[in-house]
Amino acid sequence: MRYLVAYDIPDDKRRRKVFKFLLGYGFNVEFSIFEIYVDNQALKEVVSALKDIINPKEDSIYIFPYFKQPFRNGVYRGKNYGDIFL
Repeated sequence: MRYLVAYDIPDDKRRRKVFKFLLGYGFNVEFSIFEIYVDNQALKEVVSALKDIINPKEDSIYIFPYFKQPFRNGVYRGKNYGDIFL
């Protein structure tokens, strides 16, 4: 299944670790957003590994299931989408 992973990590060292780790599962969409492809077991492994990297008092990571249809009620802007309002 596809997931979007978004993170806000102020520490450069931890942010680089998360970035390099996620490259093994998918590709970088934006500065702090990845699209990853994993099954349920691999998702558990990703979550566990990310818990070991981040500092939960300072960092945030969000993982959203990403379906083939765009998010409803979303706004997409930029070079890949133009201006699309849903």
